[in-house]
Amino acid sequence: MTQNVLIVGAGPVGLTLAIELTRYGVPVRILERAAHSTDKSKAIVLWSRTLELLDRQPGGSAPFVERGFKVDAVSFLAGDKVIGRVTMGLVQSPYPYALMLPQSETERLLEAHLHALGLKVEREVDVTAVNLRADGADATIRHADGHENKISADWLAGCDGAHSLVRHTVGATFAGKTMDSNWMLADVHMRGYLLPDTEASVYWHKDGAFVIFPISPGRYRLLADLPAAGEVHPPVPTLTDVQAMIERRGPRGMIAFDPIWLAGFRINGRKVSSYRWGRAFLCGDAAHVHSPAGGQGMNTGMQDASTWVGSWRPSRVGAAARSSSTATTSSAARSENMYSQTRSV
Repeated sequence: MTQNVLIVGAGPVGLTLAIELTRYGVPVRILERAAHSTDKSKAIVLWSRTLELLDRQPGGSAPFVERGFKVDAVSFLAGDKVIGRVTMGLVQSPYPYALMLPQSETERLLEAHLHALGLKVEREVDVTAVNLRADGADATIRHADGHENKISADWLAGCDGAHSLVRHTVGATFAGKTMDSNWMLADVHMRGYLLPDTEASVYWHKDGAFVIFPISPGRYRLLADLPAAGEVHPPVPTLTDVQAMIERRGPRGMIAFDPIWLAGFRINGRKVSSYRWGRAFLCGDAAHVHSPAGGQGMNTGMQDASTWVGSWRPSRVGAAARSSSTATTSSAARSENMYSQTRSV
C-alpha cells in the first residue's frame, strides 16, 4: 500500500522533495505559511551535482541553466596582486561551472516543475503543532482565515528551516555554535569590476576577507567579515558602508549603486545527530546550517531530498519494518556525506 508524506515548508528543499516523491507516485501534501515564494536572492548558486539531480525531474535543469549565469573561475588577490586562481573546467560533469541564480528564481522554477506534475503548494497554511505516532504523524494547521484543523500522514518531512518546528517537536539537539564575528552582505549593481563577470574574486586584507560573486553581468554579491561589536543582532549595512568596504579591501575604481538586498548575518555551524526521528525526517536547514563558504547550504538540502527519495520510496516499501530500516540507513549515510562536504569547503 502506498504511504503518504506531509512536507512542512516550500523552500527549495521542500519543493525538491515534493517533486521527487510525486514523480515516484507517492501522495504528497506540501504546506507553506508564506503567501508567496521569497523575493530575496538569498542562496545564489547551483552546483554541478545539484544540476545533475535536477535532470531527473520533468523539464530537467535546462530552465535553470537558461535563466542562470555561469561562473567558471575564482581568483584570489592581495591588493592588486593575483596570488591564486582556480578554474572549474576539469570538473567531471556536464555542468563544469557554478550556476549563479537567485533563490527567488530557483523557487519559481521548482514550483513550476511541481505544478507540471499536478501538485500545488498549499500556501498561507501554518503548521502550529505536530505529534508523532508509531505509524505516522498528526499536525495541527492554521489557515489564512484563522480556522484550524488536524491532518494526518504516514510520514512527516521537516523542511521548515533553521528554526524548524518539526526539529523542536521531535527534540533533536541542534549541536554547534555561532561565530562571534558579524558579516556584511550586499547584492548590488556595480561598475569597475576588474575581472570578467564569469569569474568570482576573493580579496585578502589585514582586516579580513572581501568576496565578490557575479550574479549576472553588472550585478554582484559582496561579502565581508566584520569585528564583533557587541550588538544583539548584526548591523544591516548601508550603501555608504558597502562603498567604504570596497575602497578599504577591494580594488580601486569599483562603484556600487542601486542595491537590491543589504543584510547582516552571523555564521552558525549546527547539525542534528540524525536526520530521522521515528516517522519524521529533517531536511536542509532544519537538519544542518553552516558557513556560506562554498555555497553549499541550499545545494546540500536539495541533495538531501533527492538522495533520500532515491534510496527510500514509500510506494516501493511493502512492510513498515522495511521502511524503517531503509530510512535509518539513508539517514546515517546522508549525515556522514553532508559532514564530509561541509568540512571540505
